[in-house]
Amino acid sequence: MAPEHPRDTDTRERLLAAGAELVLKQGFNGTGLSEVLQLAGVPKGSFYHYFGSKEEFGVALLERTRDGYLADLKPILSDRKATPLVRLRRIFEMAREECAGSGPNVECLIGKIALETASLSEPVSAAVRCCYQQWSALLAQVIREGQAAGEIDRKHDPDRLGNVLVMLWEGANMRMQIERSIAPLDDFLHFVFDTLFGEKTPVAPAVSPTSRGSA
Repeated sequence: MAPEHPRDTDTRERLLAAGAELVLKQGFNGTGLSEVLQLAGVPKGSFYHYFGSKEEFGVALLERTRDGYLADLKPILSDRKATPLVRLRRIFEMAREECAGSGPNVECLIGKIALETASLSEPVSAAVRCCYQQWSALLAQVIREGQAAGEIDRKHDPDRLGNVLVMLWEGANMRMQIERSIAPLDDFLHFVFDTLFGEKTPVAPAVSPTSRGSA
């Protein structure tokens, strides 16, 4: 397959960026193709050059968000000077700092689409599940390294614990948006790294409730 021309890549990215912005505001089901095209400044024919359907577009949105998140994690995961438990903590601290900087109303596109899973087509639902499974697997690998280093108790099943951490974090994110406060994320960090893993973790002061919109 011939490589994409830079202009093609730019058009595809404009569509995805516009789609992400709209989905974060009004949900996947509430976002119409015409709105995406208008915001991106792209004709309808160009959309179907890259995506065969809205469902295929949704899958691409999820993959784009996942890839961006993994790219952000790469410096943390590759830092072998830090112990596995420190790296695990930094993964969540990075996400916490992003929420603190953008305001407690900030939402994750994957989580936003996940809330609509019951009404989504199977390809989009499967892509959501895949994103969470990959995140859980990444955490499980760091947990295994922590067990090998003697930092994390071997009584914990790494795969199950990785999955539980994802669920706890998603729940904390939902509470953050309901309460308009970063405090639920701080509670998550305290519970996981003070109680579960027994490591004292300094946590930055909670951000006061704010009405700022998502980034």
